[in-house]
Amino acid sequence: MYMPNSEKFLAKRGCMKKPYEAHEIAYQKMKKEGIRSWDERYRSNSHGRRRQIDIDTKRFLVDVLAQPWTQKGGKAIELGCGTAPILKWVCKKGFSGLGVDVSKTAITMAREQSNGLNIRFRQGDICKLNVNKAGKFDLVADGHCLHCITVPEDRKTFLKNAFGLLKRGGLFIVMTMCAPVDRKIFSNTCEGQKLIDHTIYAPYEKAREYEGFRTIGGCDYVPTRYIAHWRNILSEIRKAGFQIKLFRCNYPAGQDPTGSLAVGALA
Repeated sequence: MYMPNSEKFLAKRGCMKKPYEAHEIAYQKMKKEGIRSWDERYRSNSHGRRRQIDIDTKRFLVDVLAQPWTQKGGKAIELGCGTAPILKWVCKKGFSGLGVDVSKTAITMAREQSNGLNIRFRQGDICKLNVNKAGKFDLVADGHCLHCITVPEDRKTFLKNAFGLLKRGGLFIVMTMCAPVDRKIFSNTCEGQKLIDHTIYAPYEKAREYEGFRTIGGCDYVPTRYIAHWRNILSEIRKAGFQIKLFRCNYPAGQDPTGSLAVGALA
């Protein structure tokens, strides 16, 4: 598998932090508590065992890779891979992989959990990739990352980079939170957080270190999620040049206050 020399395709970050860089704090806590993946923090199966991948995510991955227009192997990259449960699953289906995440701890955990698989990892800001130096891939996956990018221009850059990383006809998989939002469930399950103009804000004492922070009622908040309507997300993906071939939208259910959208698209 072609890999760029060192990490030259990952640009350095600026002085003021992006909100998604705060994931490092969460992954440090996860590592300390022995939690292997983001979904493990919240979900378990009928036997009480925690799942590394949500059942709806796995079902969509199975379905999209079974389509006649999808790649059946080659090189895959996951943008915002976290501890890489999705990338690991994809690579067990015949791909070699590269995972990129802004969190140093997440990358360390991903490496520890990927022994025996043809996967490599790099720490870096996915909105600042040097696409020309990164090479071309048969599959690009958004590992539940797009909703963590709260600035519209950064979202455009993310999708532009995803398109630039793909070979012609390559597969782009997106799995993201979306609107509509059940505000009653949100108020019950997201105590202390605010939903303003499609953005979720969480109180944080160091919020002023991050772009887009807001002061509400004398308290500082950092933006954590951008919850666009699923139709608008599809529009964002099309405007980036992708041809959407398959998508599924789940409305809020159970204790999940937001909907979820899964998309399979071609470059």
